[in-house]
Amino acid sequence: MYRCTECYTEYAECPDFCDCGNDTFEEFFEEEYYEPEVYAPKPKKKLTPEEAEELRVEKLEKKKSLIVAGVALFLAILIIFVFPPHKKKKMEKVKQKVAMEQVKIPSVDTFWDSTVQSTYRKTKDPLANLPLLNLRFRYISPTLREYLVEIGGEFDRKWDKSIVQGHGEAKVEFTIDKEGTVVSKRIVGTTHNESLDNSVLVALSKIISFNIPPDDYKGERIYISFKVGKNGDSHVIYPNK
Repeated sequence: MYRCTECYTEYAECPDFCDCGNDTFEEFFEEEYYEPEVYAPKPKKKLTPEEAEELRVEKLEKKKSLIVAGVALFLAILIIFVFPPHKKKKMEKVKQKVAMEQVKIPSVDTFWDSTVQSTYRKTKDPLANLPLLNLRFRYISPTLREYLVEIGGEFDRKWDKSIVQGHGEAKVEFTIDKEGTVVSKRIVGTTHNESLDNSVLVALSKIISFNIPPDDYKGERIYISFKVGKNGDSHVIYPNK
């Protein structure tokens, strides 16, 4: 196609002169227009009642699975935020601390001597077959009697009576070797008075040895009694019965 450059008259073929007398033309091409194709949607397939029911059940199962997964995820997040591991450990420590604070510590711990050994308490005496010197009191020499009085006085000086609450009598047995060292110390019987027992244990821990015993002492067991009366009087005695 050709178009006059003066009057823009269009010609199918290029003439020598335009009707307006102009002899200059420009060539152009006629634009082509295309109508877009219109695609009609495919008709829906008609399902049989059995196929429709199967499709409905399948959708329902998928929906249930999504709900269960969502609930599980929500619970997991809730547990993590409400009961985190560090918070659980902290709560356990708090419970342990409260439990320890509720334990009543006996007042005897304020004066307990760590040198007191558990063997001082009532146990099976390995020297039980040794004779008891108390039963031979009327047959021993005056020197040995004075030695026993000296032992009782030493225990009386080492015994802290101020820590004893209530009354009772604690009985102690021990032996002395040739060098005067106290061995096989133990409390015999029970006073049912823990403060008295513990005061005696402290006294036992403070006494390691006495003077060398007389020659007529043959390593017999010695029995000493720590007694606190109801009126508050206290003394250490050597029972001769």
